Amino acid sequence: MPDIGSPFGVDLATTLFGAGLSLLVSATVMRYGYRIPQWTSIELLAGSGAALAAIGGVLGIVLALRGLR
Repeated sequence: MPDIGSPFGVDLATTLFGAGLSLLVSATVMRYGYRIPQWTSIELLAGSGAALAAIGGVLGIVLALRGLR
């Protein structure tokens, strides 16, 4: 039985999520980019790490609740 979520060998949900996330990050940088030079390297790393941890945590919980992991 073919996988309806992956008709071309690419997971469409993951591709769409990644594209949407890219657009959101781009829009945020365009809107608030002037503030970035004011931040220290530690603040940038902490913010990036917190965002990735939050996204990974939510994704993990969703996958676990759906029984996929």
